[in-house]
Order: sequence, then structure tokens, then C-alpha cells
Amino acid sequence: MEKRQPLFVCVLLALCATQTANGGNILVWYSEGSHWINMKPVLEGLIDRGHQVTVLVPSTTLFMNTSISSRLQYENFQVSISLKEMETFFDNFLQFTLYEMDQMNTLQMYMKFIEIMEVNLQYTLKYLDGVVKSDTVMKKLKEGKYDLLLADPLYTGSDLTAEI
Repeated sequence: MEKRQPLFVCVLLALCATQTANGGNILVWYSEGSHWINMKPVLEGLIDRGHQVTVLVPSTTLFMNTSISSRLQYENFQVSISLKEMETFFDNFLQFTLYEMDQMNTLQMYMKFIEIMEVNLQYTLKYLDGVVKSDTVMKKLKEGKYDLLLADPLYTGSDLTAEI
């Protein structure tokens, strides 16, 4: 019993010294497709645990529907990409990955992949411009005093936004 007493005292002190977890203010960087679909249940779980979740939503999005009632808060931003351009990009990407890749040699696959990634980079920069170059959006984000920025690493630019 005497050996357990110091352990019991340490555990009791640790419990007394720790703070209770209060919900934080979380900003979520936009994502699309299955990345967004899979992220939504995680965000709902965070809300259930007391966090306030705000999602950045571009004006051109295929999967993020802000008109549906949700416990998520949305912060919209404008991008200079049309919905048709986005649909064409996704169609080209799916066409390549599902049907064309098997018919190509390694060099052809590499060249086609680089071509697709160049378009993706241009779109990513336009999305980043929509957030960072918007005084209104950046002011709201700074006033939001977010504790955490949650982002899918496939959709770049979140780290720059967090830094700013």
C-alpha cells in the first residue's frame, strides 16, 4: 500500500493541475471531392465536443454546399475560376486516371501528370489569391482569433494564410 501512495498522490496532483478542455475556434481550409466528404464527419465530431468550426468556401465549388442547413459556419471568398472550368479540370483528371493511364508508358504518364498539375497549381494560386488578397476575408479571419487551422495537405495555401 505504501508503494501505491506516492503514485496516487502524483496522479491526484496531475489531475488538479490540468485544465478542463474548452472548445476552440477552428478554421477549416477548403477542400473538394472525397476530401471534403470525408472531412465533414470529423468537423461534426469537433462541434459535438464544443468547438466552433468555420469553413472557408470558394465561390466556385463542386461539393461544398453552404445552402444546406448545417452546424458549420461558412466564410465565403471569391475566386476567378468558373464552375465550368472546375468541372472540366475534374473530368480531365478522372479521364486520365481511370482510362488513359493504363494505355501510356511511364514517360507519357509523367508528361500528362505534369500537365494536369500545372493547371492545378494555377487554380490553387487563384484560390489563395481569393483569400489572401481579399481585405474583407483577411480582416474577418484575423478577428476570428482561430486556435487552429485544419487543412488537407492536398489543397495548398493554408500554411501561408495561417502565417498571415
